[in-house]
Amino acid sequence: MSAPIDPGLMPPGLVVNTMKGDPAEHRAGSWLEWDGRWDGLQAALLGIPFDGASVVRTGSRHGPDAVRRSMMYYTTYSSGDGRAMTGFRAADVGDVATVVTDLPGSHDRITTAIAALVGRGIVPVSIGGDHSISFPIIRGVVQGLGAGKRLGVIHFDAHHDLRKAHLGAESSGVPFRKSLELLDGALSGRNLVQIGMAEFANSPQLAGYAAEQGVTVIPALEVRRRGMAEVVEQALALATDGVDALYVSVDIDCIDQSQAPGTAAPNPGGLDARDVQDALRRIGSHPKTVGFDLVEIAPPFDHDDITGRTGAALVLNVLFGLAGRPG
Repeated sequence: MSAPIDPGLMPPGLVVNTMKGDPAEHRAGSWLEWDGRWDGLQAALLGIPFDGASVVRTGSRHGPDAVRRSMMYYTTYSSGDGRAMTGFRAADVGDVATVVTDLPGSHDRITTAIAALVGRGIVPVSIGGDHSISFPIIRGVVQGLGAGKRLGVIHFDAHHDLRKAHLGAESSGVPFRKSLELLDGALSGRNLVQIGMAEFANSPQLAGYAAEQGVTVIPALEVRRRGMAEVVEQALALATDGVDALYVSVDIDCIDQSQAPGTAAPNPGGLDARDVQDALRRIGSHPKTVGFDLVEIAPPFDHDDITGRTGAALVLNVLFGLAGRPG
């Protein structure tokens, strides 16, 4: 038996067993209930209820529970593939202990939890929270992988999130610049691919920084012209070239506001949620994928849990991809 781990978590803010239904239905909420055993766990749903770095509208601290609440609408069975993923062991293991007024401490606890999971070979499926949490998550992934390991990142977003700061302060718009500059070269610009940049939502300075670093940027208009399937294959080829592992981050505002209105910066003309679901299923199936985050779901601005349900579907598609990997 492996040595126990202690990622320092709190219980889930909301238990995901609402409306379990008949056991034969393979309800997603029931499937994700955790029995407390780390041994054999393959993926861990992890809430990170922190929005202390939001610069537009707060509320994403409630995102993890919106996704959990939405699991009641889903099962683990794919009608398209004709199989369920109940043979894959995933569980909601709880929330990182965050304090909205303590960014450094909250970020350190995020890193500790992620490093413990990745070091054990468990894939963290993290639900935020604002996008600032992606840096401590990626830092934890790098620590969990071990010294000298290199990481590739695929980032879905309407924005670059490559700022140095926001009016001199930490913000939700800095995680990927920090990942490029503060992780001793574990992430190189040539292994960072950004998909879904929105029209009239970014600056030439940040686009220039991305180009200088060798980051591949695929705007939403290009995705529409080329199709998501082709874009994802390009992203996988670039992000996994010469690296040991792959990480994927999704800001819900990459998706059109008709399908994800509950976010700090709703995006008219964004990506289609169905395309992002397909993309995440494909990325989850890649053998190098070791982690995922979904951020910026803000229930106070949602309508009838539309964004929470969209987020839950994204999470399930990642898990389905992971579940289909050989071995």
